[in-house]
Amino acid sequence: MNNESINTQTTFLAIGDVHGQWDCVVEAISSATDILGHVPDLVLQVGDAEALRTEEDLATVHVPNKYRSMGMFSALEPGDLKSPVYFIGGNHEPYEMLDIAAMNSNTLPIPWGPNVYYLGRSGAMSIGGLNIAWLSGIERGEMLPARNIGKKERTYYLESEVELAKSKGSMLGDIDVVITHDWPSGIREGKGTALIRSITEKLEPQLHVCGHMHTHHEAVIGKTHVHALNAVPSAIMDDHRYGWWRLYQVESGKIGSIQVGV
Repeated sequence: MNNESINTQTTFLAIGDVHGQWDCVVEAISSATDILGHVPDLVLQVGDAEALRTEEDLATVHVPNKYRSMGMFSALEPGDLKSPVYFIGGNHEPYEMLDIAAMNSNTLPIPWGPNVYYLGRSGAMSIGGLNIAWLSGIERGEMLPARNIGKKERTYYLESEVELAKSKGSMLGDIDVVITHDWPSGIREGKGTALIRSITEKLEPQLHVCGHMHTHHEAVIGKTHVHALNAVPSAIMDDHRYGWWRLYQVESGKIGSIQVGV
């Protein structure tokens, strides 16, 4: 995915783990707008968004008490996010509330806040001209056929959801982007999961974006470029900011990388 000249074709941002620091999402959109001369068409967020609307949402998040915080999502006003943001679940989300919203919704994506949408546990659809497949959550050491109730147990995906992402993606057609929280295996020693890699290998997207490990990394699986994103600056404990967002454009059906956030 060589860098290509900026033009008026579809443009999108991918953003790493937000952990409630939604002012960083506003900052990334602003930076992308300065680069492009217009707002990006959409934003894809790779989980651990911690999009907490209320204290009731916060109460359902699996997170150590020292990190338990409402964050900044509830302070967002209409118009703060100039581009629509589509997020998946990581391992620190209000999953009970997200699952209830999904059960009560007839369609995806699910409106969650001002210009913010939850994609759901697993699936595929066309958004902004991109064919996107996704899987929320992280792998459980011992996979179960059904999800147990509990804050921690809700953070795990099921094998059936992995297969759903594959089948929905295959039915949709050529997939442009896969979004997961976990990394695919084989891109760095000791990191990633085989189930996530199986999605990449099955769907062969142009681009696979992921998060979770709070570090920037790039790899290639077959014809797929894998971009692991760093966490947003406010959510990490050091100065290693590189790679917390990435700006892309689509030209003649090909995804090109324009800029990496620092």
